Amino acid sequence: MSENDFKSQFKTGAEVLQKLLEGKAGPMSDQYLRWKLWLNWKDVVGPTVSQHSEPISYRNGLLWLWVENSVWVQQLGFMTESIKQAINQKFRQGFVKEIRYTTDRRQVPSAEDDQFRDNVKKFLK
Repeated sequence: MSENDFKSQFKTGAEVLQKLLEGKAGPMSDQYLRWKLWLNWKDVVGPTVSQHSEPISYRNGLLWLWVENSVWVQQLGFMTESIKQAINQKFRQGFVKEIRYTTDRRQVPSAEDDQFRDNVKKFLK
């Protein structure tokens, strides 16, 4: 085996880490997928719903969504199954088993915080 063949088997550290985190379910990969969901929220649920909601917490199949007000909580309540299906289809089957809603936004990063968003994008890419 030549030296070039040996080197071609390795990828960058970022690619290896990404494959590791996207692989099997576990605490690290679940949080990685949550951040990935947060960054792609608009693509998953569409522009209208994403303007009024945001994923804020995930643990063991339970996804918490911040929702702007009680009217949107009720609207998204009717859309729960379709939101779960869209997320599971885009990320991993069975990733989200249950969705709960809250209007409490304490200590939740905003999607409008450009510096925070850029740092998460750098980490995930």
